[in-house]
Amino acid sequence: MNKPNQAITGIAEIALRVHDLDLMRRFYEQVIGLELLREIKDSNGTIIFYAVGAGNDHLALFEEKWIAWFTRDKSPQVDPKLTTLSHFAIRIALDDFESEKKRIEQLGIEIVHSNTSSWLHCRMFYFFDPEGNLIEFNSLDESLR
Repeated sequence: MNKPNQAITGIAEIALRVHDLDLMRRFYEQVIGLELLREIKDSNGTIIFYAVGAGNDHLALFEEKWIAWFTRDKSPQVDPKLTTLSHFAIRIALDDFESEKKRIEQLGIEIVHSNTSSWLHCRMFYFFDPEGNLIEFNSLDESLR
């Protein structure tokens, strides 16, 4: 096994290209509960940055028409067959796991999978955002060791 890179301390940002920015904005602010950090608007479109957790981690929503050097396929249409994103996980407190799961379900959002992992020592459940991105809510659970 390769030696881990000690310089890496975490994932700083996940950026999603989105089709309906207003819909996705409402979802990530009202359903997920993320705090807006910054919104950038210019002739290319809009980018919204959210704080994730107490650290300096971010989720960014890039309007799909935003084309720049970092836009992978240069097409304005988001196509699930062109992305390599499987899902992303947001850590939540174990004490909030069941209440958050129930809250998501009460909002009419289907929990598509729920399980535990003994090797990751966590509980998790999965659901989709309005544009089909799979989100995992994940809680560390030391009792799973």
